[in-house]
Amino acid sequence: MTGCREYRRARTEEQKDQRLTDILDVTEALLDERHYREITMAAIAERLGYSRANLSHYVRSKEEILLLLYVRSLHEMLADMEAIRPAALSGEVEEAAKRLAGLVVKHEDFGRIGALLASLVESNVSLECLVSCKRQILEAMDKASELLVKHGFFWDREHAADFLVDLSNYVAGLYPASHPLPIQLEAARVAGYPVPGYRESLERYIVIQLFGYQVLT
Repeated sequence: MTGCREYRRARTEEQKDQRLTDILDVTEALLDERHYREITMAAIAERLGYSRANLSHYVRSKEEILLLLYVRSLHEMLADMEAIRPAALSGEVEEAAKRLAGLVVKHEDFGRIGALLASLVESNVSLECLVSCKRQILEAMDKASELLVKHGFFWDREHAADFLVDLSNYVAGLYPASHPLPIQLEAARVAGYPVPGYRESLERYIVIQLFGYQVLT
């Protein structure tokens, strides 16, 4: 899309929420098309049909947008988690791992943005935005811990919460390793270096974690 359509600044909270949703949707689409470093505020504004100045009314940086996308992915994962079938702790660990891994794979931003959070995303956002997003992340993880206990994956919320923190850290490392750039993929092929499968590695990791936490409890 080239040029800017007629722009009217949002006046109501509902309009602002819709503008922000549009911004997140466009940025997510750009992430599907190009590398993180190739995405700029100007590119996002152009795709929206806004000017760069108009875009800045709603977000201050692309890192802020990515952080908001990460929070959105958590809320979407939480909604899907509420719908999964309860699983008994005994005898269904492998099936439980498949379901949990499927949730993570479905919500790609949890992995691809999680890999960027500490080193890039959190370095260029306001303190106000960072605090707000971290509170939402904690709230989502707290609700997810409750659901994991309710669905029979864990006996108590403390261990469920520890598992979710470990899982988010593991995914942050696994995602870039299992989604290498073309030059990295070619180097791995020539050197015989293994490239892990994203879903398969997640399932294996979750199985090990679930068995381990059962031993602890």
